[in-house]
Amino acid sequence: MSRHVNERPVAVITGGGGGLGNDIADHLADDGFDLALLDVSKAALETAVDRLGARFPGLKVLTIAGNLSDESIVNKAFNRIEDEFGRIDALVSAAGGSGTAIVRDLSELSGEIWRSVVESNLTSTFLCAQHAVPIMLKRGYGRIVNFSSLVADGLDGPSGTVGARLAYAASKGGIVSLTKQLGKDLGSTGITVNAIAPGLVLPTTGRVRDSFESMGEEDRAATAAAIPVGRPGTGHEIAAAVAYLVSEAAAFTSGTVLHVDGAAS
Repeated sequence: MSRHVNERPVAVITGGGGGLGNDIADHLADDGFDLALLDVSKAALETAVDRLGARFPGLKVLTIAGNLSDESIVNKAFNRIEDEFGRIDALVSAAGGSGTAIVRDLSELSGEIWRSVVESNLTSTFLCAQHAVPIMLKRGYGRIVNFSSLVADGLDGPSGTVGARLAYAASKGGIVSLTKQLGKDLGSTGITVNAIAPGLVLPTTGRVRDSFESMGEEDRAATAAAIPVGRPGTGHEIAAAVAYLVSEAAAFTSGTVLHVDGAAS
């Protein structure tokens, strides 16, 4: 029996329950994608579905809650996505972060925190790509957008909104290497692989915005002044960059890291 194939393109967004994932989901839905949203928080996914349903009547949204550094969970998630849609046109791996532990010194960085941050960023990105690519190959087309960070190149001074910065930088640097190598490996397949490296970006909602807004006025001003354009970026600006990289027009853009950081890099 042949598998049903969704008429509209399908974007899988990890970290799709909040923060940048929300802004990316809104933009891609507006561009005509149906969505599969993956996030560790079931409650956040439910809120996202309510928001999207109100804004985009008729939009198909599949939500899957789980830890994306767990291979068995990722395998089940992508099997379910293929069963539901029969295709994946774009994978946006925005899940991860620096964790909630505040680590200011190497001696404070436990092995447990290190592994947690690396797995939530690098391992989850690898696993999702590994499971998305076979589905993309069936149609000879796909767009993968990973998320690195300005911090991958090292960051001097206070860590600001970043928690376990060393582990975070190492994992985001690994995503750059993964992106470049996978882009070469898939070069002849019709699948492109790119990464976005944001600087300080404030999504419409989420922990990073909350952390920035909880800083004192002088600290916020100093943080903004350290960015050459004089302000943090917005989630909408990141979503616009993602929209280009997942478009058909980006067919010759692969293995690239796009810095969206206000000239901070």
